[in-house]
Amino acid sequence: MSDSTSPDPGADLRTPSPFGRRLRYWRGLRGLSQLDLAVAAGTTPRHVSFVETGRSRPGADLVLRLADVLAVPVRERNDLLTSAGCAPAYPTRHLDDPAMAAVRDVLARVLERHEPYPGWVIGRGLRFLAANRAAHTLFPGLTDLSPAQVVDLWFGEGPYRDRVENWRDVVRATLTTLRREAFLTGDRDVVALLGRAQDLAGSLGTSSGTGDGEGSHSTDGDLPVTCPVLLVGGRRVRTVSTVMRFDAAAEVTTSELDVELMFPADPDSDAALRELTAAPRSNGAAPVRASHAAPEVF
Repeated sequence: MSDSTSPDPGADLRTPSPFGRRLRYWRGLRGLSQLDLAVAAGTTPRHVSFVETGRSRPGADLVLRLADVLAVPVRERNDLLTSAGCAPAYPTRHLDDPAMAAVRDVLARVLERHEPYPGWVIGRGLRFLAANRAAHTLFPGLTDLSPAQVVDLWFGEGPYRDRVENWRDVVRATLTTLRREAFLTGDRDVVALLGRAQDLAGSLGTSSGTGDGEGSHSTDGDLPVTCPVLLVGGRRVRTVSTVMRFDAAAEVTTSELDVELMFPADPDSDAALRELTAAPRSNGAAPVRASHAAPEVF
C-alpha cells in the first residue's frame, strides 16, 4: 500500500513540521519507537522519520494508519490530518443536529428504559450532558454544573460526600478515570481538570490508594468493581455501574460520549432504588437536550 508521501523541498530539516511535532508527541505518549510504529502501521522507519522531520508530507491514508496504531481519539485525528495539510475526516456536530437524530434516540431510549435505576450521558472531561429521572432524584443538578464544579462537588464537603459511604474509594476511582482520559486524549482541559482533582485529593488525603484509618481502601470485598455505596433514607444501597460507548463512532461528539448506568448490587439495594424513584414516570423516551452549562456540546 502506498504511503502517499511526497518530498517537501522547502522543509527545514532542523525543525519538525507541525504534523511531525504532533506525531512525535503521540508516539512518545504511547511509548513507541519509530520502528515499532512503522511496523504496526505497515510502513518503514525511514518514512516515519521523514514525516516527523518534515522531509515528506504524509497522505491522509498514512496519517490515519498511524493514528490507528497510536489510538489517537477522533477529535485529535482531525488535528493530525489538518496539520499534515489534509482535510478532516470526521465531522463535528451538535447533538441537536438533524444528522444526530439516531444517536439522540439511542441515548433517550437507554436512559428512559434504565429507570428506575440512575443513568447519565457524560462527555469528555466529566461533562454531565443528560440524566434520567432516577439520576436527577439521587444526585440533582449534575447536568447544570461545569466539569470543575463537578470535581469540587465530588471532592469537597457537602451532600455528595455525605451520601456516599465509600466516598474515598469513589474519588480515587474518579482520579483513575481522569488519568486514563488525560493519557488517551492529551486534551489540555482534561489535564487541567485532573490537576484540579489531584490538588483536592492531596489536600484530603485521597490521592493514593494506600493509607489507614479514613483513607484506607474500604470497598466491599465481594464486589469486583469500585462503585458508590449510597446512604439513602437511612438505607445502605450497594451499586454496580457499567459504561456504554459508541466504539465505532465516525463523528467527534458521538466518539466522546459515555453512558454510565448504575445498577443495584443486591435485592435490598434494588428495593431501595425502586422506592426512591417510585413516582409515576412519563411515557416514552425522554428527549436528550443541552443543559445550559454545556451548550457547546449539544
